[in-house]
Amino acid sequence: MKKILQTPIKDEDLEALNIGDVVYLTGTLVTCRDVAHRRLIELGRELPVDLKGGAIFHAGPIVRQKEDGEYEMVSIGPTTSMCMEKFEKEFIKQTGVKLIVGKGGMGIETQEGCVENKAVHAIFPGGCTVY
Repeated sequence: MKKILQTPIKDEDLEALNIGDVVYLTGTLVTCRDVAHRRLIELGRELPVDLKGGAIFHAGPIVRQKEDGEYEMVSIGPTTSMCMEKFEKEFIKQTGVKLIVGKGGMGIETQEGCVENKAVHAIFPGGCTVY
């Protein structure tokens, strides 16, 4: 079934989701991979964005600087979510993020973090980066 979420995402927005649903997101999606997770959890550094009710994408973007000094996104694709497993439970708790999008599955710690803090991990379909 098709479901649409809009940031900021509320707890009740997630209650209607079922395994196998196709989720569309409207709003802000922040790329956030292992380095950002490590900075927050291990180094105690604040993130430059407020993720409460937000959505993150476990992704590896390729960005280049243009001649005018601005930056442009060249390509972005999912990175393996399991790389964030050791951080994700605490990351969810500290940030209040509600939707985590990535490649592949995650482990029991993330599952516990999602249940305790009402969040969801969604799988990014393969091949979308090329598209």
